[in-house]
Parts: sequence; structure tokens; C-alpha cells
Amino acid sequence: MKIICKFMLIAKVKAFVRQPLLLITLIGTASVSPFSAANQGSALGLDLSQGKPLWEAGLFSAAFRGPIYPASEDYQNKFLPVPFFIYRGDKIRIGDESLIKAIAVEKETFKLDVSLGGAFNADSEDSKIRQGMPDLDFMFEIGPQASFLLAESEHSETWLNLQLRSVFSTDFSAVQQRGYVFQPEISYKKHDFVVADNTLFLAIAPTFATAKTHQYFYDVEQAYVNDEREFYQANGGYLGSKVTIANRYSVNKRLMVFAGVQLGVWAGAKNEASPLFQQDLTYTVALGLKWSIFSSSTVVD
Repeated sequence: MKIICKFMLIAKVKAFVRQPLLLITLIGTASVSPFSAANQGSALGLDLSQGKPLWEAGLFSAAFRGPIYPASEDYQNKFLPVPFFIYRGDKIRIGDESLIKAIAVEKETFKLDVSLGGAFNADSEDSKIRQGMPDLDFMFEIGPQASFLLAESEHSETWLNLQLRSVFSTDFSAVQQRGYVFQPEISYKKHDFVVADNTLFLAIAPTFATAKTHQYFYDVEQAYVNDEREFYQANGGYLGSKVTIANRYSVNKRLMVFAGVQLGVWAGAKNEASPLFQQDLTYTVALGLKWSIFSSSTVVD
């Protein structure tokens, strides 16, 4: 039955991917965050503590600045004022750092679930090195995730998260499979950091990807060769690492603000030789708020 439920969830994800407004709304609330990789350490993570409403809805607003693709020297700014919905069920959860989670196993020290993530699109005309090449579409990922609790104290916890996801891109007229990524991650969360209701998040996550994923970012086909771009065919392997520092502060029961920085460390990546690989170090910054307007009277036990 649990396996059937997982496939039903995946089918529903594929069904809504062609609906641009809904996809942007959902991505805006969670997965496009630079902290989405941190399952247990996300600044936008779902608070499952006792006394929280079973569901809530409201407005999420955030400003992001980051590279248009891994190791790019070109950056883009995004601002998203979108509605959000959170559901804190025992087996299905919506609105956490992975957007949708189907919980297969959950114990105090181990979790196994299905999760979904994504990333912004980018216009190649905004990048000098990519001018004349196809645009980069919206991307989303889906796959299993196993999380192991490494250490825990009264106000902190450290997790090892093993994430294996299938990567897809879409321009909302078609969906294409873009390979697979494996991302082991160490995440740390500190509650009541400095002041009450303030949470600090730290995470480090190396990423390994198949050739199809690397090719989407770093391939230069013969048709797009010019004086600055020589022909290049990417291979699978190490993509890079992400180091995240973020902070979330609950002003009250309805208002939460967050801020954070993520460093992309691309030195040593498999495709450093690509003409589209430009920088060993990039950054992403984010600032935003979550305002809960409606909530259920039923609370999480």
C-alpha cells in the first residue's frame, strides 16, 4: 500500500507540472529556496512541534539573488509574493523544505520519504557566455531520501541526509528527464539561538550527478560554437558542494522571517574544462517572510 501511495504522489506531481501558476506558487514557497537541499536544516522547514495547526495558509514573500546555473559568473534576481499552504499529516506533508513528502518510515533517529525540489529558469540572453544558446528551463527533482539522526541535545540536532533524485526540466509545454543527482548532506539546526524562537541552520552538501545533468549545464553543441565557446561534451561525476548558513525567526504565531547565504563551491568539479564553467565559488542570498493568515483549530499532537 505504501508503494502504491508513492506512485500516486508522483503521478500527481507530473499532472500539475504543466500548470505554470501553480508550479511557481509551490516552488516559491519552498523548493526554489537556496536552502531547499537541507532537509532537516532548512530555513523554510516545516515546524512539526506539538501545538502547531494541522494546516495553515497565507502569504510567502521572498527575494533571491544567485547564479543562473552552477559555476556561472552571471546572476539573476527573483522576487516572489505567492500564497502558501502547509499540511502537517502523519504520512503526507505539504509545504516543508521539500514541498511534498510521503513518509514511508519515520522513527526518532531515522526517516525515509519521497521528496520534491526545484530551481528557477534562466534567460540565456542575460548571460554573455550563453548568448545564442537555448534558455535554461524550470527544473524539478523527485526521489527517495533517507535521513539519520547523528546527534541531538535539548536545543539542537544534527542529521545525515542521503538524497537520490531524478532531475527534470520543463518549459510548461513539455517535460524532459535530465539525469540523476546524489546528494549526501550534513545539516545542523540550533533552536533558540541567542534569543527565543530563533533558529540557526548550517548545512554542507556535496553533489554528484549523471552525465545528462552535467550536459544540461555545460554542453556546447557544434551549432553553438563561437570564438568564446568551443565544442564540449560533459561527463557525469562530481558537480560541486553547497555550504548553507541560514536563520529563521518566529516573530509570533503568524509571522516568520528568514535570511540566509549559500556558497556554491565548484572547484574540482568534473566539467571544469567546459567553456560554460566560469567560477569556482558563487553565492546565493535570500530574504523573506511567511505570514500565516488562516489555520485549522486542530493541532499536531
